[in-house]
Amino acid sequence: MSQNGSNDEVLSFLGRENVQRLNLDKIAFRLRDKAFFEKVVALLAERRLYQHTLWSYALLHGEQTAAREFLRHSDPIVSVCGGWLESPLLTIDPVERRTFEHLEYKPLVNARAHSLGKRRQIVNDRLDAQYHALLRQLSYLPTLADSDWLAVTYYLLLQDRVADALEAFAKADPAKLTTRIQYDYCAAYLKLSVEDLTAARAIAAKYAEHPVDRWRKAFAAVIAQVDEAQGAAAATVDAEDRTQQQTKLAATEPSLELKVEAGKVTVNYQNLRSVRVNYYVMDVELLFSRNPFVQQFSGQFSAIRPNQSVELALPEKQTSLTAPLPESLRNRNVLVEVTGGGQTRSQAYYSNSLAVQVIENFGQVKVTHAATNKPLAKVYVKVYARTDSGEVKFYKDGYTDVRGRFEYASLSTNDLGAVSRFSVLILSDEHGAVVREASPPPQ
Repeated sequence: MSQNGSNDEVLSFLGRENVQRLNLDKIAFRLRDKAFFEKVVALLAERRLYQHTLWSYALLHGEQTAAREFLRHSDPIVSVCGGWLESPLLTIDPVERRTFEHLEYKPLVNARAHSLGKRRQIVNDRLDAQYHALLRQLSYLPTLADSDWLAVTYYLLLQDRVADALEAFAKADPAKLTTRIQYDYCAAYLKLSVEDLTAARAIAAKYAEHPVDRWRKAFAAVIAQVDEAQGAAAATVDAEDRTQQQTKLAATEPSLELKVEAGKVTVNYQNLRSVRVNYYVMDVELLFSRNPFVQQFSGQFSAIRPNQSVELALPEKQTSLTAPLPESLRNRNVLVEVTGGGQTRSQAYYSNSLAVQVIENFGQVKVTHAATNKPLAKVYVKVYARTDSGEVKFYKDGYTDVRGRFEYASLSTNDLGAVSRFSVLILSDEHGAVVREASPPPQ
C-alpha cells in the first residue's frame, strides 16, 4: 500500500489501521507533496502519534506549527542551543525538558557559617554541583522571572546566606507565581530568621488545615518553633522528622548547668528534682599555673572531700534556681561543683550572663538570657573536636536560632564517628562567653 497505493488509499489505510504498528518511514517519500504532508500530519496528530521522519518535512514546506513540533523532539539540535531559549520555532525550558530538576535537601547541615578565606565555597559537593547548574541555566535568561528569584532564594537559604536570600526574595512577586505555597514557606522561614515571630506565625497559620500532609506539617513545624521561642515546651509535629525527634527527646533529657556570680550559685536544669552542691576552697593561682583550663579543675578535686555540701531541691515548674554562696565562703576562692541526674558541672567563682544547657545525648546546646530566661538568637557557637587519635581540629560553627538552639554535633558527613570529645565556645558580644566540653552523642 505504501509503495503502490494512491494517496487517498494510503490516508484511508492510516485512518483504519493500528498506526502504532506501522513502519511509517515507508511513506516518507510521498510527503514531498505539501498537501499530502498536511493531511498525513493532521491525521496522525488526531490519532495521538508523532513520527520524527514525517514531521521533518515541515522544514521543507515551511510549516511552522509542525516545524515547532519537530524541533521540540530534536534533542541533538536542542542540545547545542543552550540551556534556555525562546523563539518562534523553538522554546527550551530546562525544567520541562528535565535537563534540570530542583532538589530538596532534607536535612542539610552546613559546617561553616562564614566563608573560609575571600572566596565562598560550598563544602557539600552535591549541593555545589546543583547550585552551579542553576546558575548556568539562569545565565541564558535575559531577565529573571519571579519563579527564578524564588529558586535563587531557596538555594541561598541552603547556604545559610540569609541576607542575600532576603534581597532575592523581595524581587519575587507572589501574584505572578503558580508556586504560592513554596513562596509562603520561604516567607515564613525568612521571618523566623529575622526574628519576626508574629509574621511567621501568621503566614504558617493559613496552612493549618492544608490537605497535603507534607506541607501542613512543614508549616506546623514553623508554628512549633515560634511557640518554643516564646516559652512553650518543644513539640514534635512530624514523628518521622529527625530534627524534630531530636529536639523533642532533648527536651525530656535531664540537663544540668551551673553559673556562679555575685556571690550566688545559679543552677539551670531540666527534668531534675534535686542536686547536690559541693564547695571546694582552692588556690586559684596555683591551680591555674598547673592547668590553665578552668573547666578541668573539677577532676583535680574528685578525690578530695568538699569543704561544704548542700542538697538543693529543684522546683518542678522552674528551669532555674539561685542560692547564695555560704557566708563562710563568699570571700574565698572556691570551686563550685553540682551533681544530679548522673551529671556533674563545676565552675570557678567567675561570672557571665549566659544560661547554657548542653544536652549531650542529642548534640544540642540551648542558650538563654540568665536573668529573663528568654532564648538568645544569633549567639555565635564555635565547635572544636578532639578525635580518637588525639587530634584537635575545627568541627563546625554557626549561630543559635530563634529558640536559642544550636546542633553542635550534626554534619552532613561521617566526621562524628571519629570524635571523642567536643569543646564548645558560646560567644555573645553583649552577654559574654562560656566554654563547655561535651561527649559526642551516641549514634
